[in-house]
Amino acid sequence: MLTQAEIDALLNGAIEIEGTENQENVNLADMMGKTGQPKETASSEKNVRPYNFWSPDRFSKEQIRAIELVHEELGERLTNSLPSFIRTNLRPRVVHTEQGRFHDFMADLAPTTLYHLVSLAPLPGQIVVVFSDDVNFVILEQRLGGASDSRGRSHSLTEIDQNLLQDLVENMLNDVKASWGKVVSVEPKLIDSTVNQHWVQMMMGNERVLMVTFEMMIKDTTGTMSFYIPYSMLKPVINELNPHVIITGKKEQVVDYSARQTNLESLYRTVVPLKAILGTVQLSIKEMSNLAVGDVLVLDSSINQDVMIQVAGTTRFKGRIGKQANHLAVQISGPVNIPKVAPGK
Repeated sequence: MLTQAEIDALLNGAIEIEGTENQENVNLADMMGKTGQPKETASSEKNVRPYNFWSPDRFSKEQIRAIELVHEELGERLTNSLPSFIRTNLRPRVVHTEQGRFHDFMADLAPTTLYHLVSLAPLPGQIVVVFSDDVNFVILEQRLGGASDSRGRSHSLTEIDQNLLQDLVENMLNDVKASWGKVVSVEPKLIDSTVNQHWVQMMMGNERVLMVTFEMMIKDTTGTMSFYIPYSMLKPVINELNPHVIITGKKEQVVDYSARQTNLESLYRTVVPLKAILGTVQLSIKEMSNLAVGDVLVLDSSINQDVMIQVAGTTRFKGRIGKQANHLAVQISGPVNIPKVAPGK
C-alpha cells in the first residue's frame, strides 16, 4: 500500500522507474499524466492540413510540372538569344513556382516595378512579366555602355529606361512562342509596359495565377524575372499540360469515335460508278470506218469466261453474266488480285 505522501510524489513526477541497460529512466507522471490515464503518443495525432476556401489551388502538380518544363526550355533559349541584345552573357534558371492571387504577389513587389503585359493569342487574357530592379538596371547599363553596376540603384525608371526594357521583352517573344509550341500554337504580343500598379491591378483583377520565377545571373549581379500566368488563360488548354507530351514532343493519339462515325456515314452516301466489262476488241481505222448496222464484233472473251467488274475505273472483281427477273445481272465470283507496285516504279 502507498501512503498519501508517496501518491502525491508519484503525481508530481518525483518517482522514476529504473530502465534497463539500454533504456533511460521513465518518469511515471509523464507516462501516466495528471489524470492517471496513459498519454496519447504523437503518432496518434491526425496530420491536419488547413484548406483555404477563399483561394483554392487551381493547378495540379502535373500541370505545374508541365509549365515548369515550358519555362525551363524558355530559359535555355534566352541563354542563347539575349546575350547579343544585352551585350553580355546571362543565365536564366527556373528556381521557384507558386500559385496564388495576383494581388497578393503584387503586394511583395517594389513601387518602382515595371510591369510588362503580354498576350498569347488565341488564349484569353494576358500574362505579366516582371524583372527585379537589379536586373533592370544592369541591363540598362549594358545597353547604354555603362559600368553595369546596379548596386544602390533604386530610383524610378525614366521613359527612356522603360522603352529600352520594353525592347528587351519584345526581343523575348519569339522564344516564348517557341517554348509554348509543344503545348499550343500562340502569337505573343506586348500589350503594354507600365509602372502604374493600379492599372495592372485593374487589368488582372483578382486572378488566380501561377508565378514562375527565374534566377537571372548577369555578370556579378543576381536578380529575378517572374512570369504571372492566369489560370483563366490556360483553362482552354489545361488538358494539354502533360509533362510526358512536352518531354517527348508527341501528343497522345485520341480516337474521336463520333467524328469517325460521321465520316463513315458521309462516305457511305458517296455514289461510285460500277461497270461490267464483257470483253474488248481491236479494230483498225479502216475497219471502224466500214462499220454498219448488223455487223458482228467478236470479243476477246469466251462465253464461259468471267467478266471483269470495275469500281470507279479500277478492276476490283470478276463475275458471271446472268439474268435477274427481266434484267441482265452480274454475279460476283471473287476479287481480282492486283499486283503490288514496288516503291519508286
